[in-house]
Amino acid sequence: MRHEVDSHQKRARARGQVIVIGVVALIAMLGMGGLILEGGNAYAQQRVTQNAADAAANAGAVVLAERLAGTSRTDANVLNAVTNMATNNQLTAITATYTDVAGAGLGVQVGSGTIPANAQGVAASGSRSFGATIGRVMGFSTFSASADATAVTGRLTGGAFLPIIIPVSIVDCDTNGSLGGAQENAWTLSQPGTPPVGQEYIIPLCKTGGGSFQILDLDPSQRCDDEIANPPTLSWPTLPVTVDSDNGNNCAKPISEYVNANLRGQVVLIPICDNSPPDPCGTTGGSHATYRVIKLAAIYLDYMSDSNNRNNPDCQNHTSSSGQSLVTIAGNGSSSCIAGWFVRYITAGPVGAGTVGNSDAIGIQLIK
Repeated sequence: MRHEVDSHQKRARARGQVIVIGVVALIAMLGMGGLILEGGNAYAQQRVTQNAADAAANAGAVVLAERLAGTSRTDANVLNAVTNMATNNQLTAITATYTDVAGAGLGVQVGSGTIPANAQGVAASGSRSFGATIGRVMGFSTFSASADATAVTGRLTGGAFLPIIIPVSIVDCDTNGSLGGAQENAWTLSQPGTPPVGQEYIIPLCKTGGGSFQILDLDPSQRCDDEIANPPTLSWPTLPVTVDSDNGNNCAKPISEYVNANLRGQVVLIPICDNSPPDPCGTTGGSHATYRVIKLAAIYLDYMSDSNNRNNPDCQNHTSSSGQSLVTIAGNGSSSCIAGWFVRYITAGPVGAGTVGNSDAIGIQLIK
């Protein structure tokens, strides 16, 4: 009889131990699940904070880009851009300092009243608080997330380009493509508008010597007409850079057809080459010519024209049906050309060091 009682008590104690172990395990599982949920929440909040810091740094860099483009901008403008973006993205604290084009700090805080002469970037640090979820059970009501970001601005050194090239000294196709003529620092930049307000130019496209037509081979795996429809996005760490010409004799026609059907009224990036030795813009290398790209210009496109007619009327001085006076930038025209306005263009893209020249497009790049 006593033996039966002892056995019953042992079974009861065993069941009690199992229940205790089960409760402890359940608590542990709930705690682990809570940590996973809290960790996921914290990760999501960190990404939100990082995106907000990125946006604040970019906003400051945009103002500096406008300053590089010749627009009057002050430290107060930079501060307002940074703080407004931070507020809109729910950062509860933000500080920012100026950097050079490489992202190195200049020791001057945004809001100090002065923009350093060589300021071409903004480094922003921001933070925000967010409520805990499961963490409240463990006594944590709020957490905070912080993030840093740096954005710089300067000469654009990459992007999606129109696969044609023009010399820094526009060529005159009627004199065998001799280099010389209208230097890029004399090209008149137009003011914003639709179309832009200013002089519309006709830019001749021709052989600058005995070599290839001014069509680039940006992606050897694509045909030239594919490159215009699906332009490869290139990033060159520095300029100048040497690029091969495209040797296809049928490139100008499909490119011009695509431009006129799809790109009229849009800003496009066009590489510019120079005539430094050994003749990289003159293309005297024949069918396997190369061009030395020194900068990227932005053109608001009106049209592109390709013809077998040496005196193509679209490529000579004329007045459009809307009354716009179109002027050839060099010579008396050519059989092929593009027409449009040179504009100061700011876009996202890789940035290089150096002075921003008259025709340079300007890039804004998040580097950290």
